[in-house]
Amino acid sequence: METQQISCSTESISATFAERTDTPFAKTLDGLRTNPDMKLFWDCIWTPPETKEQFLEYAGQLRRFATHSGGLLGRSPDFLAGIVSAWAANADHFGEGADAIREFHRECRAGNWILTHAISDISERGRISEDHLLKVVARDADGIYLSGFKQLATLALYSDVLLIYPYRQLTPAEDYTALCVAIAPDASGVTVHSRTGFRGAHELPDQSIDVLDEQDAIIELDHAFVPNSRVFIDGSIERCNNLRAGTGMTHPAWIQALARMAAKAEMYYALAQRVLDGGQTSVKEPAVVLAKLRRFAASTERDFQSALESATFDERYGFWAAERGMLLQGIGNFTERIEGAATLLSQIAGLDLICPKPGRTTQHGLIPAAPQLSDWTLFTNLSSGAYGYRQNKYELAFVGDPDRLAAG
Repeated sequence: METQQISCSTESISATFAERTDTPFAKTLDGLRTNPDMKLFWDCIWTPPETKEQFLEYAGQLRRFATHSGGLLGRSPDFLAGIVSAWAANADHFGEGADAIREFHRECRAGNWILTHAISDISERGRISEDHLLKVVARDADGIYLSGFKQLATLALYSDVLLIYPYRQLTPAEDYTALCVAIAPDASGVTVHSRTGFRGAHELPDQSIDVLDEQDAIIELDHAFVPNSRVFIDGSIERCNNLRAGTGMTHPAWIQALARMAAKAEMYYALAQRVLDGGQTSVKEPAVVLAKLRRFAASTERDFQSALESATFDERYGFWAAERGMLLQGIGNFTERIEGAATLLSQIAGLDLICPKPGRTTQHGLIPAAPQLSDWTLFTNLSSGAYGYRQNKYELAFVGDPDRLAAG
């Protein structure tokens, strides 16, 4: 992956944070956070399930929330909540940082915080840029000071806290970057270089795809202070490299991912059906295309349900979890099919993508989290726009090659 150009000034970033509450996506998040029907969801995502009933309720809440967002929100907010909850349930893995991670989990739960993570390193022409690696540059009795870069921080502009930890395996010589910390995205010394939204010039502001665009960002730290209470791992390559195996954090993350994928496949089918019901399109065999999308939705939902049925109490981690192989199989199946599903949407639209027929933009409300979004705006952005393109690339990059994933 080529390194992204970093050209934003600190002043522009500060202005962005000051104004973020007025953006379409911030309003969408606020609606999700304050919706009284989602109180149980917020309670469940911070509680590692200790019984089968709790696990099924937990997974059901993930699935219902995913439906609310049409499966389009990958980091909002249950993905990282599951990870932090797994960390807290297995806090001994963090050694002297155990108490800090338990307290951090309590604070997250009490505040209904929305988290994201910045975990990948800046690369240049496919190689890690050592000059940009995040590292400790100073210490005092109260904490550490960090400088460097991290990326893959979707949702960074709107999150309460950033989690920073290594995504890749570290070498013995990289103890200086063996870190797991939490820091606010608008803390002193932290700059968020965020990609702009996808709003098209032809779209009305209240019908913009920005209401569902988590955005992605590069995080720059320049002598950013992290207090000891937010330092969970400092210098331990072994704890960083075994973070996943030592805490079981991927189990809640993957069940959340599969729940979201099932909701997304269902949304693709429902959206295609609504567009086809709205009038004649360019596709020659609409019933065939719709049948393929219906099968895509049904098979993804079946994979999700099969993963639920495989769940048992995992003695290693102290909570219920779906069987790893079933999760990976379901995620891999979806990853193989999503680009084909997007192609089917494009076939339905045909020339209407260039010149939509009158009336195409009048229907709203398919996705509860964005009821003002018209079917046609959502449809065109998923089938032919930059938003849909990046969504599909994200799905492919999220787990990598499906065959390698299935092989373990």
